[in-house]
Amino acid sequence: MNAKHAVNYHPGLIILNGWYGKFVSDTSQKQEKAKVIDVTVPLQCLVKDSKLILTEASKAGLPGFYDPCVGEEKSLKLLYQFRGVMHQVISADSESLRIPKQSHRIESES
Repeated sequence: MNAKHAVNYHPGLIILNGWYGKFVSDTSQKQEKAKVIDVTVPLQCLVKDSKLILTEASKAGLPGFYDPCVGEEKSLKLLYQFRGVMHQVISADSESLRIPKQSHRIESES
């Protein structure tokens, strides 16, 4: 592929950031710390044919994951790119998840 064509090439699904665990909102107690792990690489390894499909089970059992806060509610937060467009989603721990999805698109400020 020469450089001229590379500009229009958008690879399929790219996981830019993946975080798993307990996220703490700004309004909650300051002494309560977020307990999250970076799961960007393990998630990218699960992408097949530009799709990521996770079942209705705790994500702690996935390859490359562990439970950063045993006994507490967890979620999976993803920032991903699909065909050059940014997407973001937060999913509960035992919720099934399929990406990419049109509803996860982040509107660009243009």
